[in-house]
Amino acid sequence: MQRRRVLIVDNDPDAILITKRALLEANYEIAVEAVSSGEAALAFLRNERELPALVLLDLKMPGMGGLDVLRRIRTDTRLKNLTVVVFSSSSLESDEKESLACGANAFIHKATNIDQIRRDIRSLLEFLA
Repeated sequence: MQRRRVLIVDNDPDAILITKRALLEANYEIAVEAVSSGEAALAFLRNERELPALVLLDLKMPGMGGLDVLRRIRTDTRLKNLTVVVFSSSSLESDEKESLACGANAFIHKATNIDQIRRDIRSLLEFLA
């Protein structure tokens, strides 16, 4: 059985490390990859033969932000059906509403403590079921 892939898109190396660790602790049958910018995310997705089962997308990144990445994913014939969850530290209701309006499958606020992060990750993995 081939492992399902998750792509983390976040410019914060600590957030990538914590998210990756929590994902792998929750499910050993997934492979986690990460990129640190919106531009790198699109390049990765367009160049991969096999698309990830789930994209965890941060909103606030220098250069191309998460919403721009999401809009481009949703207008790309090959990528438009990807499961994309916005995983952001933003507490603005407008960011959540705009993310969902742009086609995010869900919006999850990044937690600040490890127990909540683990719970959030377990709920995210339901998208892989």
